[in-house]
Amino acid sequence: MTKGNQEGKGKIVQFPGLKDRLLEKGVQALEKGEVHESSQLLTQAHELEPDNPDINTALVLSLYESKQYDIARYICKEMLLEGIGDYFEVVDMYLMILIQLHQHREVVDTIHALFDEKEVPFEKEEHFKKLLHFSEKVLNGKAVIPDEETPKEDQSSILNGKSLEEQTLLVAQLVHRNIKPFMGELQSVLKDSESHPFLQTMILNVFREHGVDKEVDITKLGMEDRVSPAELEDVFDSDFFTKVTDSLDDLLAQTNPTLFQHAHELLKRHAFLLYPFTFEEEPKEIASVYAYYTAGMFADAILEKELKDQVENTQSQGILSRLRELEEISSPNI
Repeated sequence: MTKGNQEGKGKIVQFPGLKDRLLEKGVQALEKGEVHESSQLLTQAHELEPDNPDINTALVLSLYESKQYDIARYICKEMLLEGIGDYFEVVDMYLMILIQLHQHREVVDTIHALFDEKEVPFEKEEHFKKLLHFSEKVLNGKAVIPDEETPKEDQSSILNGKSLEEQTLLVAQLVHRNIKPFMGELQSVLKDSESHPFLQTMILNVFREHGVDKEVDITKLGMEDRVSPAELEDVFDSDFFTKVTDSLDDLLAQTNPTLFQHAHELLKRHAFLLYPFTFEEEPKEIASVYAYYTAGMFADAILEKELKDQVENTQSQGILSRLRELEEISSPNI
């Protein structure tokens, strides 16, 4: 082996934007509930840029969700020592990890130190006092908390009086919080036919990620069902979505990849709005309608004409009608 080869051995070539791609993919995996894949991707991103606050925060959340509490605790401590990220957000994560580890003495000592230093923001005081009260009760033998649960909050409503955008952001945050205090309100939203279908899907996903196995009623877009969230597939892993995507791929991916991307995004948006319901027709027929509709949107007259015969039957016209109804439902701007 030459000296040049020896010097080159072991060098890591870092591709431009790799850290950002790892962070993006890690967050996407976390949102889909793929917590172990998420923590692996974010760990790689963390190795590339250990001082990045977004990477650190996302990594701690993924470790927390995958129950790797000791590693999450270590990273949180490092963030606090190095001043990485929003201090009180990191403290909040750190305290929730300590509770999962049953380190209630450290919870009490940490919160007392914060109040002694008079550094706690006004909006955080009540939250920290509740955590303090809870951990003190546990230490005094007056409270026992089941595994995987955090102390109950007095709130019973978090959505009332909020805009759709605010409601959506609040529900997204519930993936990392105790949802028991809000179960009644969330189930009411699922049952209310006037609720926005996007928000209803968000709530179902939160229930699924928390492993809620009790059946809940859902009324959405003129359909009703009773489902066990824990048994539901991820919307984008379902047979319906996978088979229609494959059929769209067969129709468009080779001949018009740009149009395929647009049709696929349209399908994703509608599948999310419909969830846990789907179109009942054959995947190939559904794909033909989406291809036909997208061709019309982008003035691809040749493809539109090619597909016209396939979508002129009654069944396809029914799909097209429902597709147009779904297109009229705006998703929240968040």
